[in-house]
Amino acid sequence: MENDVLKTAAEIKQKNVIDMGLTFSAMIRLFEKNSKRRITGKLYNEFQKIDKINTAENFTAFHDNFCSWFTASVKNAEKTRDGKIIKKSGYAAYGQAAKLLDVVLKVYVYYSSLPDVETAERVRSYLNTSIDNPLLKHLKKAFPDENILAKTVEQIDQETYVKLQRLIKTEIKMIYSDKIVPVQYDDIMWNKLNRTAASV
Repeated sequence: MENDVLKTAAEIKQKNVIDMGLTFSAMIRLFEKNSKRRITGKLYNEFQKIDKINTAENFTAFHDNFCSWFTASVKNAEKTRDGKIIKKSGYAAYGQAAKLLDVVLKVYVYYSSLPDVETAERVRSYLNTSIDNPLLKHLKKAFPDENILAKTVEQIDQETYVKLQRLIKTEIKMIYSDKIVPVQYDDIMWNKLNRTAASV
């Protein structure tokens, strides 16, 4: 009985942390009503496999698998103004799926050391930077020769996402001499680009 209680407590903790990550991502409002329950369930199931990640290739496959599911299963909410449809509902973009996953992984693995400290320490170096619109704008300005056409997260396809993550690693090497990992760069840049803008 005690083991069952501990197992239930651990499961609830994981689900609560996932919920906090989803709230922190500020993405759920973009999707059709009732999407949150399905996304939470998928994240919980996928996160049971995190302890198996031990290479960058493992992580990439894990990441791609979730984003493929997301872009085929989750739809953006229809947008209306004055009772008229200004944007029809359609499947979520790769950039939206990746941003949501990257933020929730940051909260789950990096902030909360889940599923356990040893795994979190190992996996943290594989985590990607979550790309929001301010960071996208920054990268386009920092690397003008890369010809990044996307102007918003919704316009980021898989190829562009991979390129942006590569540019982030280049910037980490140039500015931080590879002393931080992408998830730490994420925090630094979020603070610089979002908090600074909000305080002006």
